[in-house]
Amino acid sequence: MLSSLAARLIAERNRRFVGRVRELELFQNAIASTQLPFHILHVFGPGGVGKTTLMRQFDRIAEHFNIHKYYVEARNIEPAPESLMSALRSLMGSHEFDCPIQALSTKEERNIVFIDTYETIEPLDEWLREEFLPQLSENTLIVLAGRNPPSSPWRSDPGWQALIHTLPLRNLSPEECHIYLTKRDVPASQHQAILDFTHGHPLALSLVADVFAQGQEISFQAESAPDVVKTLLSRFIQEVPTPAHRMALEACAVVRLTTEALLTQMLNLPDVHDLFDWLRGLSFIESGQSGLFPHDLAREVLIADLRWRNPDFYAQLHHKARNYY
Repeated sequence: MLSSLAARLIAERNRRFVGRVRELELFQNAIASTQLPFHILHVFGPGGVGKTTLMRQFDRIAEHFNIHKYYVEARNIEPAPESLMSALRSLMGSHEFDCPIQALSTKEERNIVFIDTYETIEPLDEWLREEFLPQLSENTLIVLAGRNPPSSPWRSDPGWQALIHTLPLRNLSPEECHIYLTKRDVPASQHQAILDFTHGHPLALSLVADVFAQGQEISFQAESAPDVVKTLLSRFIQEVPTPAHRMALEACAVVRLTTEALLTQMLNLPDVHDLFDWLRGLSFIESGQSGLFPHDLAREVLIADLRWRNPDFYAQLHHKARNYY
């Protein structure tokens, strides 16, 4: 029999998939257990780090074990209970008036509900925690994947503390990067330069490999691939509310550590408290004892974009930072 295009698609995804051994073992051991060791698996990490790719691998493992599964892409639904119920009803093939909660609460066999891009329906977080999830059977596993870690009520409630497992997703190791680039036929002589720019970020690796797949004889530099930088930037930053927020983000990338006092002088604004709080809430910004700093790749991308788009402002930010220090 001729294989379907879907089968070929899955095969190619699996062929290019590298790493995540620990995460795959965790998931497989959980669903193979007689009793689930946790009921919520919360995967989180910045945009492009490979959450959806990992979820697809989880889905493939569940299919191998013949487990009933339902995959909800949250970006396609409204952040309202009835919208999620409608999506589940459609996946289950239920009648319009059937209740998915009742179906999931009465099934004795194991079920898995995947909810990808969870940050788009975070307004439902309390409803899920207080109303939806407690009604499900103890054989149901909920896998959430989003940019942000679990909200504080998940971590402060003693009950949910015992039932949830958090899984932060990091960049690939250098060894995994070399394996991936080799699979994509990227010349070994270019691997180190690519690793220096991408820091093992999966989407960045994929985009750079695509540049080489076009058959170009190039020596990779971030400045020579503005389309790669633009795509990465859009994945890191979903929305920038105002030009002041954009400048705050660029300032944060230019200096090693950002404080409110430094940001005030660099942006020449009387009050940057709200801007600082906004930076602090971004999924690719870390908080240290001495201030805020972006993930390595995010910093590289922001600086490469700024130097390409507005080199004068890049120099101005450096000048203001030097004056402050």
